[in-house]
Amino acid sequence: MSYFTFHRNIQLRLALQFFTTLASSAVIPFLAIFFSNQVGEFATGLMYIGVILSGITGALLGGRRADRIGRKNTILLCEGMIGIGYLLAGISNLIFSISPHTNFILFIIIMFFTGMAGPAYGAVIIDSSTQENRKAVYTVSYWLNNLAVAAGGLIGAFLFKKYPYEMFIGIALVAFLSWIVTKIWLQDIQVSVAAIQISQQDTKSWIENYRDIFLNGRFIFFTIAGLFLISLEESLTTYMGIKLVEQFKDPIPLLPFTSIFEVDGFQLIGLLKAENTILVVLLSLVIAALLKKYQERLLMLGGGFCYAFGYIVISYSNIPLVLLIAMFIATIGELAHIPAKQAYLASLIPDDARGAYMAVYGLSFHLSGIIAALFVMLSGILSAAIITGLFILMGSVSLMIYYLLFKTEQKQQRIEKSTA
Repeated sequence: MSYFTFHRNIQLRLALQFFTTLASSAVIPFLAIFFSNQVGEFATGLMYIGVILSGITGALLGGRRADRIGRKNTILLCEGMIGIGYLLAGISNLIFSISPHTNFILFIIIMFFTGMAGPAYGAVIIDSSTQENRKAVYTVSYWLNNLAVAAGGLIGAFLFKKYPYEMFIGIALVAFLSWIVTKIWLQDIQVSVAAIQISQQDTKSWIENYRDIFLNGRFIFFTIAGLFLISLEESLTTYMGIKLVEQFKDPIPLLPFTSIFEVDGFQLIGLLKAENTILVVLLSLVIAALLKKYQERLLMLGGGFCYAFGYIVISYSNIPLVLLIAMFIATIGELAHIPAKQAYLASLIPDDARGAYMAVYGLSFHLSGIIAALFVMLSGILSAAIITGLFILMGSVSLMIYYLLFKTEQKQQRIEKSTA
């Protein structure tokens, strides 16, 4: 099943997703470094947390708005505001050189509407796909997203340091183009009034469902383990990124014994992110085929170890070749660990509460950004060795939680067999 057999809405969203992701990936990963150069590490950490909380708030409000008013209306509002926000950030800085705090307010607004658009984007894909082609749709979406992230990371690595404000204007133009295409060609599929009324009448049970989820110890500990591991990768463009930029202000050889290709800290971060993304695109199917005979538990523990080990090395080393090798190890761990973790997650979730459980699990991705921001703040107080020690602790706790979950599960299975 090819891209051209999908519903027109899906074709539009995947194409626009590629260009908007490419544009944002050239800027967003470098914002922590952008602000740290203006206000310092501690203030940058607070700003980063504020931006993340803004995105979370937007997402929570956006899902309700998309259901009540429609996907297209929500997307048009959000993309229009995102475009205006980036345009103001770019033009204002080029003309007036506005304060870092004004920039921060603009990015609070931008990330709020970026978060708000997320549920509507996802709803358009679900509304316009079928059970038969949905897996193919998400496979194409995954590949396009990784390609866009890789290309955007490389563009940002080589251009953002010198031309940040021009790149803000570039993102604004992409957002406005996406708004025009969406306005003209996207078909809105309305949600039934009955479904909305049921949702409004079910507020109390909604609250009770979330209370029950947080009382599910196995699921919550599993989510915490995933949160700690994700936080390591999230720190690549925050704490680790700032550290590399400070260490490599001047270009140094990428490979030993030759100075043919030199990079500074900005470019090295972009290369590491591009390496990760390109390896995911090229090796995901190969690794899946090679590891399909192994149990999920072994893949989660072994892959999780490689994943954590790679990012721990990146957090401490300052040798470019070592950093590239560490990223390779981390990516192999990611390819082994993530699919197994997703399959295991499905076994923890009751069939009648998948949406609520996945909503709680999804918070780990937002919280990982906050943890990464806290490490930026701590970097002004603690040494690199101590922060690396905290990374080691987080990785060890995650793997220990996995191990204890598996042992408890095996014990329960033995008890069930003995009493059967």
